[in-house]
Amino acid sequence: MQSAVLSLYRSLVRHRLFALLNIGGLALGIAVFLVLFLYVRFETGYDRAIPGADKLYVLQERYFMPGYPEEASPFTMGAQLDYLRADYPTLVGTRYWEQNATVRQGSNVTDEHLTVVDPNYFSLLRFPAISGDPTKALADPDTAVITQAIARKYFGTEPAIGRSLAITIGDNKEYTYRVGAVIADMRNDVSFPADIYVPLVRARFANEWFDHWGSTSLMTLLRFPDAGAAKAFEGELARFADRRVFPDGNIKKGQWQQTLRPLVDNHLYDPADRTAVTTLGIVGVLTLLIAIVNYVNLATARAGLRAREVAVRKVLGGTRSALMRQFTLEAVATVALAALIGLAVAELSLPLVNAIGGMTLSITYLGAGSILPPLILLVLIVGAIAGIYPAIVLTRFRPAAVLASARAPGGGRAGARLRAALVVGQFAIAIAFGISTATMLAQAAHVRAADLGFQRDGLFILKKYAWVDDSQKASLLRAFAALPGVVAVTSSQNTPGSQMTTNNSTIFRAGQDRSRGRSIMDVVVGDEYFRTFGGRLIAGRLFDRAHPADDLALRQKGSTTPHNVVINRSAAIDLGFASPAAAVGQSLDGNGLMTIIGVVDDLRFRGPRERVGGVEYRYSSKPFASPYATIRYQGDPAKFRDLAEATWKRLVPTIPFKGRSVEENLYNEYYKQDAQRANLFAIGAVLAVLIGCIGLYGLAAFDTARRIKEIGIRKTLGASTADVLRLLIGQFMRPVVLANIIAWPIAFLAMRRWLSGFDDRIGLSPLFFIGVALVAVVIATATIFAQAWRVARAEPARALRYE
Repeated sequence: MQSAVLSLYRSLVRHRLFALLNIGGLALGIAVFLVLFLYVRFETGYDRAIPGADKLYVLQERYFMPGYPEEASPFTMGAQLDYLRADYPTLVGTRYWEQNATVRQGSNVTDEHLTVVDPNYFSLLRFPAISGDPTKALADPDTAVITQAIARKYFGTEPAIGRSLAITIGDNKEYTYRVGAVIADMRNDVSFPADIYVPLVRARFANEWFDHWGSTSLMTLLRFPDAGAAKAFEGELARFADRRVFPDGNIKKGQWQQTLRPLVDNHLYDPADRTAVTTLGIVGVLTLLIAIVNYVNLATARAGLRAREVAVRKVLGGTRSALMRQFTLEAVATVALAALIGLAVAELSLPLVNAIGGMTLSITYLGAGSILPPLILLVLIVGAIAGIYPAIVLTRFRPAAVLASARAPGGGRAGARLRAALVVGQFAIAIAFGISTATMLAQAAHVRAADLGFQRDGLFILKKYAWVDDSQKASLLRAFAALPGVVAVTSSQNTPGSQMTTNNSTIFRAGQDRSRGRSIMDVVVGDEYFRTFGGRLIAGRLFDRAHPADDLALRQKGSTTPHNVVINRSAAIDLGFASPAAAVGQSLDGNGLMTIIGVVDDLRFRGPRERVGGVEYRYSSKPFASPYATIRYQGDPAKFRDLAEATWKRLVPTIPFKGRSVEENLYNEYYKQDAQRANLFAIGAVLAVLIGCIGLYGLAAFDTARRIKEIGIRKTLGASTADVLRLLIGQFMRPVVLANIIAWPIAFLAMRRWLSGFDDRIGLSPLFFIGVALVAVVIATATIFAQAWRVARAEPARALRYE
């Protein structure tokens, strides 16, 4: 071992350039791998720290009807667990119901993340308790469980147990809860986090939809002893639906199904999320592979420089197996050194990576989640992979041939071909990364600039408007309409990036069979809705107070007379109308009798991945359930935000102000995660290209150094500097061109699949492929030009005296 380390030290000191390139490239590859390894481990580790999480399952449901999403939803009817327990008394389950909540402390009112749960919640999800017993605490309907952060926030260093919190939940009614237990702050890798937990009391929280099949209000979690028991119960769910759900008549058999989703798979249940995390993991592995290829390339290229050392060792009795061990140990030691440097680089880069990727990754050295075991394993594996072939090449040299030769062997034609193949492989990966990065950036730019069907600049959302008392809503909107620069104000059940409720109904054309209906979203809107958003009318007219049938507020309860609606373009297509104009005046059924008075262009209020579905708009001149307020204004956004906040606090001081621009709302809800993952991918791709260039530079330096005499002879025989440059650069351009041929189809298939996850997407332009290919050629040329220029400009006499 000591001799191997000494031999390695001498080799590194003697050939400093190659040592720097070898260790530097490998360290950079390991750093990228470690960061992306931490990311993948974090994303795939959700909920696994919860004791018994592998026995918990989320009840999910899916509709098999035109217009409904293909993905299963984890939300269920509020009372379903009660019905399940009635039919299966031994079933163990609990519910998780997020609520809008504010805590009042004196004159201060603060938003908090509150969840309504069953009293047995903490017996299934066992979060660490700091004081008190969470399960016993929730047995009292007026007792709450809070986190340490909430305890510090409201009670400072004083004990929180027994203290009271005045909490307004959902329906604007204030309740006083006594703190019964304090738990540790939520980890970042928990699917169902909260800061305050209160018990689910039916009389307090249930509404008219709580027992309505087809409604979705909360998440239901079930516990089973093992996966087999969970699978068996899935079969029971179909029989349960036959007994309980379908006889109700709201849902027909064959249109709806419930299954179980493992809690530990919940975070990445969406195929798009799984693909994104898998892709970033592949980026880390391939970047490390490029670094390993660099090591093998430079190690085999340098093998000839150590040929005489090997020959002398063999003459002095060194066996091939002993030499194999020595060179493999050298490789492991080199990788260990590179790993230490890579670990330092990863540690230093994490703050920047976290800022770019919107994460909170950190490196743990001791205890659970320690980076040391995987790092040691990585060193051993990479050391073995990177060292075995160079060791074989070195130990195959014959002492007599080496010592009798005037120059050291260079690995022969086979070695040159292997190095060329490895260069092709690593540049193929780098070029595929480049094409993918260009495509992702172009898609991101398209999403930012795409026509969403409305004017998104100058729009501001009041997200807490639903909490304002109905008697104040109209006066609040008038106050905002009177502010300087305000053009229009409206209220509605949806706004770009937010949907308070998702009321989908099966709508069909009057006179047709209900089975031919489509799932259409029902949205109630207030005055100036389409004017505020700049929605485009394409047929018919918009709502007008002069027409009583337009206004839901004038409609008598239980009335069967048709009321007027406006639909979007997608709804007109889904319902089978020949054109938007053909839909005007037609009658619909399914949500009461309706008459279409107008068709507007689609408003893309959701993300670019989701198809714009059919929407029916209904108008009400009076306050309605679950509204947002949206303001269109002109002027400086920051000044308007301050003005809006001051106006809100003056008029409704008991409700926290929560306002944001439409751009901010859309980004946070739909674009942020894709943008952050694209940033991580771009960083990995750029560093992969950089590592490839390091290896190419090293090979160019080695190869041109070996060919100095050859070039001297060529120049003596009349070759110009340009001829020599073409020869040397052309030699390295061939693998790069071949790498493009390999990378293009791989990148095409990968990006076509990635783009298929977007409803609003760009075309996969040939310019991405051609542009990246040209960039790769330019980068490769620039990488080797300095070496080639130095050799090509050398005087023939000096070149012939080399060595």
